[in-house]
Amino acid sequence: MFDKMPFWMQIAVMLALAAVIVGAVWYFVLADMGKEIEQVRADLEKLQAENREGQAIEMKLPEFEQEVANLQRKLGDVQQILPTGTETGDLLRWIKNMTDQSNLDLKTFAPGALVPKEFYKDFPIEMDVVGRYHDLGIFLDRVSKYSRIINVDNLRMSANTGGGDKTIRASFTATTFVYDEQTATETEAQQ
Repeated sequence: MFDKMPFWMQIAVMLALAAVIVGAVWYFVLADMGKEIEQVRADLEKLQAENREGQAIEMKLPEFEQEVANLQRKLGDVQQILPTGTETGDLLRWIKNMTDQSNLDLKTFAPGALVPKEFYKDFPIEMDVVGRYHDLGIFLDRVSKYSRIINVDNLRMSANTGGGDKTIRASFTATTFVYDEQTATETEAQQ
C-alpha cells in the first residue's frame, strides 16, 4: 500500500512518522532528562549556598581560634585559683616556704578529706605554727595574697610553752578549694 502512494505522499508520511518518533522520544526520554537537569540545578544551588556559608565561617576561623586561645588562657588563670586537683605537695611546699619566710615553725600540716559542694570541693588542712604574734600576721597576710583561694578558719592562739623567742602557738584550718569538673558538667547537663 505504501508503494502505491504517490512519491510526495510517501515523503509526507515518512516526515509525519519521523515527527511522531521525535515527539515520543522527546516526551519519554528528554522530558525526564529535563526534570533531572532541574533537580541537579537545584542541588547545585543548594551546595553553592552551603559552600558560601562554609567560606564565611572559614573567614571567621582566625577569630574563633583567637577566642579559643583567650578562653584557654582564662581557664589556666581560673585553674590557678581553683585547680582540678588537691596539689597537696605543691601546697605543702608553698606553706612551708611561707612559714620559713615569716619566721614561723610549721608543726602540723594535716590535710583532711575533700568535702563535696555544688561544683567544687572544700579541701581543709589543719595546721599548727609556732612563732611571734607579728610573724603570724605576716604569714596570714601572705596567705591572703596567694594565687589560690585559701580561707583561714577556727584560728586559736595560745602561749607557747616551749620557750625561746617563739611566744605563741596558733592552730587553724586552712581551707582551699578544688574544682569538681564532673559535678559541674552534670549540673550543666541538667540545666
